[in-house]
Amino acid sequence: MHWKQTIGGILFFFILFLSVGSGSPAGDAERLIDVFHQVGGKPEKIVLHHGGRTQTPWSRKEVFELARKLSRDLDLGPARQTEDRHGHRWTAEGEWERNLQVRLNVINDRVELQKNRPYISVQLSGRGHSDREWSRFRHRLEKLLIRNGIDPHIQFSIQGSRPGGADPEETIRQVLERLEAREVEGMRTDRTTSISAFSPVLRGGLQTKGGTMNLQVAVRMDRRSERMILTLGTPIITVEY
Repeated sequence: MHWKQTIGGILFFFILFLSVGSGSPAGDAERLIDVFHQVGGKPEKIVLHHGGRTQTPWSRKEVFELARKLSRDLDLGPARQTEDRHGHRWTAEGEWERNLQVRLNVINDRVELQKNRPYISVQLSGRGHSDREWSRFRHRLEKLLIRNGIDPHIQFSIQGSRPGGADPEETIRQVLERLEAREVEGMRTDRTTSISAFSPVLRGGLQTKGGTMNLQVAVRMDRRSERMILTLGTPIITVEY
């Protein structure tokens, strides 16, 4: 029996290692923050977000218990349940630290089924925290999700401004150059430019029509305040830009 327990323990930590690897790796957030500063950006909002369905189906009662447990583990207030034509939703909010807001959403959109894979969203939003703190927040979130049987799918976004005289295309070129990234596809209008790209210094990625991407860069000109709104995200931007 002893050797079975030993093998079981090894397999557990091997699976845990693989699960951690599926999240946003250490260093990605720091790289984006660093590049943001290098191109002259002034950070105003940083968001760390997990979003995705559970790997295994849960019963309606289990989804309810999961929502309650996640809200406790995240040190949030009680999960509030609402119902509409889209299904059942549990929402909880709170703070981890000063200026760091945390919001949880657990959505069971197929309540007619005996078991379903609910959608889990956890968003950390703040400003004024150091690079190392964001790395610590990410590791804490990933560890908590894994402990609850949820595979982390982490996105990181940073948004802020530059003086309005800055050139949008030159700003994007500088970001891509510093991250050794190549453009995969883009959208350009009179006021907004959004580029999807692939960077070898950032891990992970999503498949698009144009290829694999793990970086988004968006620039919007705010003519009223005469400033440029710059947003960076990996693998995608999860805030309005």
